[in-house]
Amino acid sequence: MTQILAHRGYAKAFPENTMLAFKEAAKYPIAGFELDVHLTKDGVPVICHDEDIKRTSNGSGFIKDMTLADLRSYLFTNGMVREGGAREDLLIPIMEDFLAWLQKGSLIVNIELKTNIFPYPGIEKKLVDMVRGFSLEKRVIFSSFNHHTIRRIQTLCDIPCGFLTDSGLLRPGAYCRDRGVSFYHPNYRTLEDEDFEDLMAHGIGLNPYTVDDEEAMIFLTEKGADYIITNDVAKACRVLSSQDASSLI
Repeated sequence: MTQILAHRGYAKAFPENTMLAFKEAAKYPIAGFELDVHLTKDGVPVICHDEDIKRTSNGSGFIKDMTLADLRSYLFTNGMVREGGAREDLLIPIMEDFLAWLQKGSLIVNIELKTNIFPYPGIEKKLVDMVRGFSLEKRVIFSSFNHHTIRRIQTLCDIPCGFLTDSGLLRPGAYCRDRGVSFYHPNYRTLEDEDFEDLMAHGIGLNPYTVDDEEAMIFLTEKGADYIITNDVAKACRVLSSQDASSLI
């Protein structure tokens, strides 16, 4: 049965990759979250999508060039005006704090390592150690567009991993299986019929992104996607609930 991962939290309605967005997404019947991790200048893993904070906050500059204290002086509202709520929930989240919060429930998280622009040496071990520290190994999937990063993760642990791609990959099931990777995370628009067949033939899970279109949600559910990664949490819950109900008729 296809389940839902909230892309950067409930990003359609709340500022992406903030604790506010994660907490609001958690109010729905989802499987878990997808989020993005960088390293600060002082080596702290933090949650943000872009390398530069200009789009998502009232500041600017590369995360790699800023200390945690620098970054926590800005609000990450992503241009959204929100009334009420705690200011703390709009600061850049510290990965360790997110995992401490996640540990209290049963949801999972897909941690994307944003190493495709800047390498962030040592980020893999920092994240693996954190996940182990909270005993969350069975509730985490690591993914990255940088497949070298995934290979480094694999030398450190046996936590499931996914290869992210933004263009059509030939024989994705064989590619993942040959490298010991459990999941394929493609842009859903790149998928062709032969890809679904190849993934199934090689026992590779499918977690496509970013699925906000209702027809695409239905199609991918029918094709047996393990998770769909979506910004529109409410819509996805409604669509998948309808699909589950119709399958019982």
